[in-house]
Amino acid sequence: MKRVRSFFGSLVAEVKAMRPLTWVMFLITLALYFVTVPYTTHFAHSREMVVVLNGRIPLSAFAGVLSSISNIVLIFLVVFFGKLGFCTCMAITVIRFFRLAQGIFIRHNIPSLPGTFIALTSIIAVILIYRKNQSLDRMQDEKLALMKAEQEHLSQLFTETARALATAIDAKDRYTHGHSNRVADYSKEIARRAGKSEREIQEVYFAALLHDVGKIGVSGTIINKKGKLTPDEFAEIKKHTVWGWEILSNITRSPYLNIGAHYHHEKYDGHGYPEGLCGDDIPDLARIISVADAYDAMTSNRSYRYTMAQQDVRREIEKGLGTQFDPLYAKIMLEMIDEDKEYKMKE
Repeated sequence: MKRVRSFFGSLVAEVKAMRPLTWVMFLITLALYFVTVPYTTHFAHSREMVVVLNGRIPLSAFAGVLSSISNIVLIFLVVFFGKLGFCTCMAITVIRFFRLAQGIFIRHNIPSLPGTFIALTSIIAVILIYRKNQSLDRMQDEKLALMKAEQEHLSQLFTETARALATAIDAKDRYTHGHSNRVADYSKEIARRAGKSEREIQEVYFAALLHDVGKIGVSGTIINKKGKLTPDEFAEIKKHTVWGWEILSNITRSPYLNIGAHYHHEKYDGHGYPEGLCGDDIPDLARIISVADAYDAMTSNRSYRYTMAQQDVRREIEKGLGTQFDPLYAKIMLEMIDEDKEYKMKE
């Protein structure tokens, strides 16, 4: 009983989900069947002759052609219209079978005997085709589920690998634990508030997570130095954008990753590095990361200072509007600061 209720429940759901064009196709197919069946019966009992290519052929010879067409229509209904097609075909063939059987056993209409067997064969064929079709659908669903699970597994593996790499990068600097993860979270929120698509938000997140990967090539002594860096040391630090770009360029399926690493220190007014790009010439993704990166730098303990007061951080972000930062993304960062009444967005 449960299976019956489940069957008709899914049938109703399928019918409700059908689009107008699908309904039109269904009705046209059904009309074709109801046109061919009466003519099949008429032709089968006709003694008329027709001329075809200078030859005379009995009209009854075309009954088999129309019968084949009507059976093809039934198969089409079952294959392309799922449960609705199956129920329709079963209703048609069962009614046809009982009408023909009634003609044989009650009216002793012996010429109806072949049609009765054809109707019975049609019932069996409809059931077998439907079951086979359902089996194929189940196999397809299982295959899609397996592919989806595999895709989710790969996505999770990529996420965990990226986070592990980000943790390894941050571990090199004893003053910036969790920096990459925080920058990724802030960048993701900025992208979301800017109205980016789900895919763009994910790209921003992963690019931000790995934006400092080039620091693997920078000397630990320089990274952890207390006090001001010498010009040569600062020049060494600046190379991490190029090294990050070179490392992540090997991931050809995700080219956005190296964009974040390469351009996150560009400034909106063109005074950044490594290429001195300005305005919209800086990739959009990098402009988002730039604001998030600067914010986290100010709200974290560093070798040369402690975490800045929230109002001082806000003032610096505001000061950088249109100079260091893209005004749109900097204003979103200011909104996030204003909403963070308890100053939770910090190390």
